[in-house]
Amino acid sequence: MSTADTLCLFAAEPLNRASDERTKPEWIAGKLADPSSMLLPVWRGDPLVTGDKAAFLSTAARGEFPASAPVVFLGLDWKGSAVFAIDVSQAPSPDSAPFADIGVYMPLREAASRVDADDLAIVGQARWLLDWHRRHGFCAVCGAPSEVKDGGAKRQCPECQAEHFPRSDPVAIVLAIHDGACLLGRNTRFPPGFFSALAGYVEASETPEACAVREIKEEAGVTLTAVHYQFSQPWPFPSSMMMGFLADAKDRTLKLDETEICEAKWVDKAEIRAILGGEKRENFFLPPRFTIARRLIEHWAQSER
Repeated sequence: MSTADTLCLFAAEPLNRASDERTKPEWIAGKLADPSSMLLPVWRGDPLVTGDKAAFLSTAARGEFPASAPVVFLGLDWKGSAVFAIDVSQAPSPDSAPFADIGVYMPLREAASRVDADDLAIVGQARWLLDWHRRHGFCAVCGAPSEVKDGGAKRQCPECQAEHFPRSDPVAIVLAIHDGACLLGRNTRFPPGFFSALAGYVEASETPEACAVREIKEEAGVTLTAVHYQFSQPWPFPSSMMMGFLADAKDRTLKLDETEICEAKWVDKAEIRAILGGEKRENFFLPPRFTIARRLIEHWAQSER
């Protein structure tokens, strides 16, 4: 795999998705039969990991998996070798899944701090696609069972011919800033002491920028005067596209929606820099480095804003 230089994890693009070739069933079949092609086993979204690497097996190992195990094409690596993922979620536990004896089916959030950026992007794509196929086996137009097409890049209904493509749920994640401080909040689902940037799903016919303004107002009562797009991150839990913003706040007045946010506070840049430098704070810690929230915080802390 090539080395990716990317800001947010899961966002590397180490594979050529081969959009033209993957539409040909005979090409997909040929790549599955090619011993130089690779197969990534995934159990309920969690990859097989050996040491600090995702376990890419030869496609010759496919015979060791159940014949009914779904397989999707992910792309071609820099050498032109095809990369596939296989879903072994039929196994009752990760320890009983095929090839568990050579590694561990590691929770993806744990693997995110272990495997490299290229492997993680491939694993995220595999989790995203396989999860979508598990949840979208029927046509949303007529209800008939749909079929996998283009190596897994879409599904098609054999009855009404409707095409269905993997969904992405757009999310605006916002680090509001005011006079040298940023706004961090704790969602009701977060563990004690865990603070992050605020986020929300983009609604129908809404721009990400408008979503950023609305969500911060709804969740924290803060009025934004300007929003500035920074970068994005695919988030395969299960299918979000996180779009990160820095935003200027009118003031520091807070009025929390306590059904969503149980605690929020403004944190000065000097304190953020100290925490990023390794200082510990009681009952206060930041998101892990594989998240876009952490990257937004780091990006702001290193800036002159």
